[in-house]
Amino acid sequence: MDSLPDLLRAARCLLGYTQTGIEDLLKLKFRSVYTLEAGRYKLTPRFAQLLKEKYEAEGVEFTDGGSDFGRGIRWRAPGRKDPYKRVMLRAARGLANLSQAQLAEISGLDKSFIARFERDDFDAVSPVKLMRLEEALGSKNVQFTSETPSFGAGVRWIKQPV
Repeated sequence: MDSLPDLLRAARCLLGYTQTGIEDLLKLKFRSVYTLEAGRYKLTPRFAQLLKEKYEAEGVEFTDGGSDFGRGIRWRAPGRKDPYKRVMLRAARGLANLSQAQLAEISGLDKSFIARFERDDFDAVSPVKLMRLEEALGSKNVQFTSETPSFGAGVRWIKQPV
């Protein structure tokens, strides 16, 4: 399975773009991003590379998989502040192709909590809830990666999809 559509979706979510927003910005046809991210193309369309280049220009790095993990995305440079992984949660949901409602169901948390969390509408968050979100994403083969001195935090497949 080619995970490029999933990676492009995750990168778009990491940067905070909507499908129509990025289409308007890059002057793409209506619903072309939706069609790509839904995996409805038999071949990778030409504009997929345009999306990838745009996301890379904004600081996203696409990572290859290894023997112990799959492909993913991350910030190219360290230093982005996201102590509760709020922004990473959007990217992880994007990689797993989960809506807020689907993640709420899998994690056993309320959908309004996830929506408020992603909007950064909390002064404090329970570590138990954060762990439930991470475990739910792990059950969908997605994990967070930590920031290092060389590169930023990200998300990736636990194992490469087949």
